[in-house]
Amino acid sequence: MNHKFNFSLRILSFFLWYHLFFFTQINNANGQVADRAQNEFDKLAKSYKAGGLPADQYLIKADSLTHQLLSEGRHFETKELVNLLSLYEEIAWGIPKYNYARKTYFLLFFNNARMFKKKGASMYYAEKITEEYKREGKQNPLLEQLQKCKIYQEQRLYDKVIAVFEQEKNYLKSLPKLVEKDKIDHSIALNAMYILSPTLTGYIKKKDTAEVLKTANLAMKIGKAIQSRYPISRSKMLYNDLLIIDIEHSLANFQQRYDIAAQLLNRMEGLKTTYKDQATNFIDINLVRMRIENFLNLKKPDSLLAYINRYESSPNFGKSQSADLEEFKAKLQALNGNYKSAYHYISDALQHERNLQGALMTETSDLLYAYTQAEHSGIALQKAEKIKQDRTNWLIIISISASFLVLAIYLIMVYQSRKAKAQVEELNNIANMQIIAMEEAKHQAVRDEQRRLGQDLHDGLSASIAAFTHQLETLSMDIDDITLRNKFISLRANMVKTYETVRSKSHDWFNASDKSQELSFEKQVKLLTDHALPDNRYHKTIHIDDHSLVNVDTDTRIALLRIIQEAITNIIKHAKAKNVDILIYGEEDSLVLTISDDGVGLNEKKSGGNTIGLDSIRRRIQYLNGETNINSNAEGTEITISIPLILPYANAY
Repeated sequence: MNHKFNFSLRILSFFLWYHLFFFTQINNANGQVADRAQNEFDKLAKSYKAGGLPADQYLIKADSLTHQLLSEGRHFETKELVNLLSLYEEIAWGIPKYNYARKTYFLLFFNNARMFKKKGASMYYAEKITEEYKREGKQNPLLEQLQKCKIYQEQRLYDKVIAVFEQEKNYLKSLPKLVEKDKIDHSIALNAMYILSPTLTGYIKKKDTAEVLKTANLAMKIGKAIQSRYPISRSKMLYNDLLIIDIEHSLANFQQRYDIAAQLLNRMEGLKTTYKDQATNFIDINLVRMRIENFLNLKKPDSLLAYINRYESSPNFGKSQSADLEEFKAKLQALNGNYKSAYHYISDALQHERNLQGALMTETSDLLYAYTQAEHSGIALQKAEKIKQDRTNWLIIISISASFLVLAIYLIMVYQSRKAKAQVEELNNIANMQIIAMEEAKHQAVRDEQRRLGQDLHDGLSASIAAFTHQLETLSMDIDDITLRNKFISLRANMVKTYETVRSKSHDWFNASDKSQELSFEKQVKLLTDHALPDNRYHKTIHIDDHSLVNVDTDTRIALLRIIQEAITNIIKHAKAKNVDILIYGEEDSLVLTISDDGVGLNEKKSGGNTIGLDSIRRRIQYLNGETNINSNAEGTEITISIPLILPYANAY
């Protein structure tokens, strides 16, 4: 977990966490803030149009008013901010000598997007600001690189942070001299500090001592160069002094000079007095956690406990604060030797961390900022159309809107279609297995009834006829009358034929039940495979040896069908096979099932999705006291299953 608080991200976000917390407290009054924003901008516009406010003063006051509203936690939707700054835009793009204000115009949108975690929008406006700098022939403002570093740092992708730094390394190295000679804007140098801070963290995590020292040295040179130009904007002076102390603090911790780190934290707290004319509330929460880390390093449990309590009672300014708090508690318990309590706290911290990682993953789509670009361009085109009544612009707006609408409808339909298809398939699978189970139970009942009738016919009627035949034979031997004796002999012969017919029929019924069972099971297997593996895509071979299922009960047969279903599902999802073979045969006192395909094979270590189905198969076989053997390579996969059978003690026939 990342304990180093990065001031470069917090400061540049215009006291982001503090004002976001404040914003949640005034959320119920948001409508009043919105009305005040419109009223304040209307007053400025009225004063400008009446001639009481020059254009350059209007630009300054509109910029100041926007930043004030942002500092109060006011979040503007893009269209809303476009409307508020419509006069600002008119001046910046309509009067050539005020073209410089275009950068500030986009910077206001950039800050609005950054403060409220609109990553994609902030990237778009960073690009627009860079374009304006290039148009004026000025140096790269580093805003795009700064924003990328922020995004990568939040996702803890420090290798990518370092990659951004490496691309701009030569330019960054040139900044100290450019600042000293006053050949570059101080804001650009300050942006460089915001890039170097997470870069330093990245090298610290890699334990690359040489690069840590080089990066810290470069950051200090830039920071000192900015200080040499004081006095400049008070807010920039505050941010620069904070970043210098932050860099020194990181280096002191890396070199394990924890007493020096404590002194640096005291210097940081002193900035609140030095810059009491600026908003410094955001420093407090960061100092609390940095002192917690310092007391951990110095192994001072009493001071550590006091600051953990302060941290727990402070506003939640970051998504990782809950995880960090639990980890701090775990380390305190470990420091006191309470390892059981430490384990519980660290478990809670890991759970918070997993939740945080899940939230970060869901934000990935926000990095696709095409929507913001289209939205902002669409608004600009609408305004131009109202002023110029340009039919071409209307056609562009309609085309863009229609394209997005068609795309959105198409994506929604595709999503809903896939979702519905998945639900139907799931219901079909459940229904099919229920039908199969009922069919197997029905056939088992028919088989048992046939066996019972066959047994009754053999043991009852057949035995009675045999006894009657024997009596006829005895009687015929005792009769002297030749005619009557011949009639008895003829009657006995007919009874013998009847006996043989009844006995044969009992055997037929008894054996037919087994054959019916074989045919029933093969029918269920074909039902499963035909539904999942259509003939136009797969070649299937299904073979079930005669009499292999004679002594297999219903529960085992249903378990076999479910195993076949799991295997087929794996083949569909992962194998990319064309041929599928299913074989069932008896082997001594075991039943053997093999399922093979000619797909790409599987790697259970790399392909987690495959193991779910395979684990399910193994559990079912284990329940049946059977064995599973899986052979897989690039030419295909073969699953062999052996299930022991309990044979009957005797057979009535």
